[in-house]
Amino acid sequence: MKKVLFVAYGSGHIKMVVPLAQALAESGRAEPVVLALTTAAPVARAAGLAVIQFKDFVTSGDGAALQLGERLMQGLGGQVDDPQETAAYLGLSMADLIDEVGAEKAELAYRQFGRQAFLPVRTLHRILRQVMPDLVVCTNSPRAERAAVLGARQLGIPSVCVVDLFAIDEVKWIGSPDYADQVCVLNESVRQFLLAAGRSGEQVVVTGNPGFDALNAPATLVQGRQIREARGWLNRRVILWPTQVEPPFHPFDGRPGDPTLPARALAAVMQWVLARTDSVLCIRPRAGEALPIVPADPRIVFTGQDWPLAPLLHATDLVVTLTSTVGLEGHLAGCRLIQVLGSVFDEAMPLARYGIADAAVPVEAIAQALDSWVGASRLALQGQATATRQVLAVMGKFL
Repeated sequence: MKKVLFVAYGSGHIKMVVPLAQALAESGRAEPVVLALTTAAPVARAAGLAVIQFKDFVTSGDGAALQLGERLMQGLGGQVDDPQETAAYLGLSMADLIDEVGAEKAELAYRQFGRQAFLPVRTLHRILRQVMPDLVVCTNSPRAERAAVLGARQLGIPSVCVVDLFAIDEVKWIGSPDYADQVCVLNESVRQFLLAAGRSGEQVVVTGNPGFDALNAPATLVQGRQIREARGWLNRRVILWPTQVEPPFHPFDGRPGDPTLPARALAAVMQWVLARTDSVLCIRPRAGEALPIVPADPRIVFTGQDWPLAPLLHATDLVVTLTSTVGLEGHLAGCRLIQVLGSVFDEAMPLARYGIADAAVPVEAIAQALDSWVGASRLALQGQATATRQVLAVMGKFL
C-alpha cells in the first residue's frame, strides 16, 4: 500500500491534518503517517493516527546534537511534556543550522529569532529516506513543515501544501513555483494572491480548510437553532464579540499597538446593543481570561469556553472582531462579519480584502457599520463538497 507522510505542528495546523489522515485511512487508498511536531503529537494520537517524531530518528552519532537540545531546552521555561522529543527537536534542528551557517551565526540567529531560525532540511532528509512516503502533505508552517517540502522536492517525492488562512507571510516561500506540487487554499482571493506571487493556475486549488469542516455538520446547525429557541433569541439580532488582547508592541517588528482598542471596541458595540431592545450581545472570553466588566443587562450574555463554538456561531447573526479567527469561522458558518481596524495584526488578517468581512472600520465607525448591517440576512451555506474531500481529491493525483 502507498504511504502518505503528513507533517504538522500543533494548534490549528494539526486540526487541518487530522480529518485528512482519518479520511485517507478510511478510504484504504494509502497508509497515513503523521510526523507530529511539538504539541501536535497528543492530538494526532488521540485521533487514532500513527505518529512519528524527531526522537524516533535519533542515531548513535547524534550525541552532540542531543546535548545542544538539552541546553536549549533549559532556556524554554515552564513544564516540558516530552523532554526526550523536545531535546531531539531542538538539538537536531540546531545542528542543521550550525551545519549550514556555522556555530557562531547559528547561536546569534537562535538568540534573535528562537525556533523561527530553524529550517532542518537535513533532518527531514533523514526522516523521508527512512519513511519513504509516496506523498508528503503539510500545512503552511515554516521550519520543519517547510523543510519537509524542500526535502521532498530534492528526493523527487511529490508534495501538497494546505494553507490555513491567507499566506500573508508564507507567500515568501509558498509563492515560489517550485515549492510543493500543489497548494490548497481557503478561497479564490487567496488563490489570486498566490498566482500574483508567481504560482501557475494549475498549481493552486481552492479547497477550503479541512479544520473548519465540522463547523457546518448537520447536527451543529440543529444545535444552533436549539440555542436560539432555548434562549428566546428567535426574533433577536444576535451579535458575538470574541475577546482579544492587543499588545503594546508588535511581537516581531516592534510597531506600537493600542492595548485599549479591544475595550473601546467592545464599549461601542455594547452601546449600540443596549440602545435596541431587539438585539443581544454574546461576549466570548478566551480560555483563562478574566471577564470584562459590563452592564448588568439580560441582553449582554457571557458565552464562555463551556459553550461549544460551532453551535454558538449557528445561533449568531453577526460577529464583530479585531483579528480573531472566530470571525473567519463565523463567516464560514453563515454569520455576517464586521472587522474593527487599528490592531497591529490588521495586515495578517485582511478579512475584508479577502472577501470575508462585510465591513472593516475603525472604532468610531462601529455604530454606522452596525446600522448598515441591520436587515441583512445570514449568509447562505454552500452545498459544496467538504474541504477534506476536496483536498483528498488533490492528493489523489499522486496516489
